[in-house]
Amino acid sequence: MQTPPYIPDEKIVEELRRLKSLGHPPSALLKYLKGELTELSGAYFIKYFRAAFGMSLKAAKPVAGWLTMGLSDERVDQFISEEW
Repeated sequence: MQTPPYIPDEKIVEELRRLKSLGHPPSALLKYLKGELTELSGAYFIKYFRAAFGMSLKAAKPVAGWLTMGLSDERVDQFISEEW
């Protein structure tokens, strides 16, 4: 039996957009997301950023690196800010 695809919660997607509109850096949005999700997964983080900001998979990959590989706040801010 196949697992259904993960669909981001629209309330969280809207909050990510709101935080960005207020000038919060990507790392702050990631910290918010980490506090909201019960299951921490790089793939889920990517899905949220793609849903919120229309990012390509390639552009959103640093989001997973922040969670799973210890990519610093500064580096993820640099990588993601270039795509916004």
